[in-house]
Amino acid sequence: MTDGLDTYHYAILRVAKVQVGLTDDDYRAILLRFSGQDSTKRLDRKSFGKIMAHFELLGFKSTSAKKDAGRRPGMASEAQLRKIAALWSQFTDGTGDETSLRHWMEKHRHGHGPKWLEKTGAQKVIAALTNMVERRTRRQG
Repeated sequence: MTDGLDTYHYAILRVAKVQVGLTDDDYRAILLRFSGQDSTKRLDRKSFGKIMAHFELLGFKSTSAKKDAGRRPGMASEAQLRKIAALWSQFTDGTGDETSLRHWMEKHRHGHGPKWLEKTGAQKVIAALTNMVERRTRRQG
C-alpha cells in the first residue's frame, strides 16, 4: 500500500480548511508546520494524521468520519473504533474522553487519534488497551 494520499484525503483536507475558516496562507503554514511540505500533493499518511488532529483542535468536526469509517479501504472499521472506545472507557472507569485517548495514543506512538488508524494500527491499540485493562483488573482483584 502506498504511503501517499488519495482523492478522499484531499477532499477531507479541503472541507477541513473551509470549515475552520483558514486562508490559503494559514492553510499552507499548517501544512508546512506539521509535514514540512507546503502542498497537499507531497503529504504522506503520517503527516495527514498530524494535520487532521490539528484541525480538530481548531474546531473541525467531520460528519463523514464516523459514518464512513467502515467503508474506508485499509482504515479501522467502525467495530474496531467502538472496541477502542469501550476499552478506553473501561480502563479509565468512564472518565476518559476522546481527547485523553488521543493523548495516550500519541504518547505511546499509536498515532494521532482513533479515526485516523489503519486496520493494523487499530489491532495494536486494541491489544495494548486489552492488556492494560487485564493488568488493572488483576491488580485490583
